[in-house]
Amino acid sequence: MPNNNICSHTHEPATHGFNQSQFIIMALGNIIGSGIFLASSTVISLAGAFAPIAYFLGGLIMMSEVAFITEMSIANPAPGSFKVHAQQIFGRWWGYVIGWMFWTSAVLGMASEVTACSLFMRIWFPSIPLWIFSLVFTLLVTALNLFDTKGLSRVEFGLASIKVITLILFILVGIMMAFGLSIGSASENFSTFVSVLTKPLSGISGLLSSMIVVLFAYTGTGIIGLAITETKHPEQTVPQAALIVTGTVVVLYTLSTIMLLAILPIELFDKTISPFMSVFSLLNISFATDVLNFILLTAALSSLNAQVYSSSRMLLSLAKNGEAPQQIAYQNSKGVPAKAVLLSGFTLLLAVLISYILPEKVFIYTVSASGVLALVNWMSVSATYYFYRGELLRSCPEKLKYKAPGYPYLSWIIFAFILLILASAPLYPDQIPGLWTSSTILILIGLSYWILHGHRKNSK
Repeated sequence: MPNNNICSHTHEPATHGFNQSQFIIMALGNIIGSGIFLASSTVISLAGAFAPIAYFLGGLIMMSEVAFITEMSIANPAPGSFKVHAQQIFGRWWGYVIGWMFWTSAVLGMASEVTACSLFMRIWFPSIPLWIFSLVFTLLVTALNLFDTKGLSRVEFGLASIKVITLILFILVGIMMAFGLSIGSASENFSTFVSVLTKPLSGISGLLSSMIVVLFAYTGTGIIGLAITETKHPEQTVPQAALIVTGTVVVLYTLSTIMLLAILPIELFDKTISPFMSVFSLLNISFATDVLNFILLTAALSSLNAQVYSSSRMLLSLAKNGEAPQQIAYQNSKGVPAKAVLLSGFTLLLAVLISYILPEKVFIYTVSASGVLALVNWMSVSATYYFYRGELLRSCPEKLKYKAPGYPYLSWIIFAFILLILASAPLYPDQIPGLWTSSTILILIGLSYWILHGHRKNSK
């Protein structure tokens, strides 16, 4: 039966939101963060020379998911994006689960970013407890997100530009080293990659076990669907912008990982320290580590800032749909959902508590828990997209202004690959607490729907 909601839904186009360049900056700011600057050390320690392949494969999955979200969001640019689309296909219960699951994943992702910020600050101030830095950064980004979208994009432009330029410069320096340039104690060494040629199957299990951490580095793409409703002329600007964003991130992540492996001896990798910091310590340049630490700090802060944006917009969608307290739907004169921003920021304070209890494990625990929830959401996006395209083709094909490639096969290939990645999580024992935590959260969210809304008809 045709889903009339898909064809009849309309959304007032944005007149004061992001333009294409602002959209690109917000998306890059949300994606590029501790997933590459800090978590890459974990990925490399697990996957070895397969780490660039892991980031490349993860990037292909991410690009596919973004294409799915873009198609559905342009056809129906509803506040809440993939949450609303899932609800239209699978019913109110699943839409509720997806919305709260995304918000929870975003809060956990914010927790990992605020922890990364604190870890970078502790390099300068080792005697100050981690939780104090977490508290300061939580208050800071919450205040920043109370600006309007123009003010927020200006702040994000500065923060995001720093980390993109840093990755580009790092790759260029690595390429020059590959052609014989030596700086300080650093020089190119491709023996790690040569070892793969002699043992081509070694490291496959490590590659699989690293994929949750890898995909965590890409999970900020949810902002693309959420920001479409605040973007001018999305059918014209978003497809090209999304391709620029995703292509840029995949290239930067893959090449950066290659250069890390080529420059930094494998015995110097430390999962608790950014590998970029380890590389710069080899350069023997005065103040190089301090400069890089500042760059890493702004990178994590940028990602944290953008994630507060995306989590508050999802919370706004839940409130407007009657699945969160109506008071949260309040928007001030600048269009900012101030109460949703404050609630997301307040919940982030839990990261401060976790930082106090588990200062050494908080990063990998929050990364894995957030990553698992985000991957479940990606599986939902893949399944929703398959049925959504079918409904649009049958009922209102004129709404298909942009078509993602590979339909219908790509959606199920991506779904199956993500399921394999989730099944491989126990290969890395430190991910198990996050796996259990995210599974428990998912069950609790599902049960809460029936407790709070079970009396309603589970309609689409």
